[in-house]
Amino acid sequence: MVDVEETRLPGVGTKFTIQTARDEKICSVVHLDGLREIYAYENEDEEPHVIVLNDEEARQLGAILGGVVYRPQLVEDLELAIKDLFIEWIEVPANSPIVGLTVATCRIRSTTGATIVAILRDSGALAMPHPDEVLRAGDVMVVIARPDTVPAIRKLIETGPPA
Repeated sequence: MVDVEETRLPGVGTKFTIQTARDEKICSVVHLDGLREIYAYENEDEEPHVIVLNDEEARQLGAILGGVVYRPQLVEDLELAIKDLFIEWIEVPANSPIVGLTVATCRIRSTTGATIVAILRDSGALAMPHPDEVLRAGDVMVVIARPDTVPAIRKLIETGPPA
């Protein structure tokens, strides 16, 4: 297992440092504004090579390095395993009965146990949407759920919340 040293940089972000099996040091600074800097040290006596990435570039590189098949457009059915949970991207089709309903009215959490952690829209992403947020056709709900609850979420989107 690789040890990761995490250092908070007040007002800047967080620095992550690892020592590779080849005894090379790599640091990554994740800035509060989403900018990423990668520092690669060949040895401690020399200046590091620095690569600066914006948020989108960093996510693409992370997906490549992590072995995830990555597509830069919205992903329909991408699942990432997080222990026994999944992060699932589920699009709300135009004909769904939940279009025009609020997050609270849909009762996704109370009926399936899943939590909507974000809504992705062309106009931008909403992190931790308010219960009064109205769902729109084409929204992509990012939910955290157990794998066995995903069919219930899809059914709720297809048929609407229970009466």
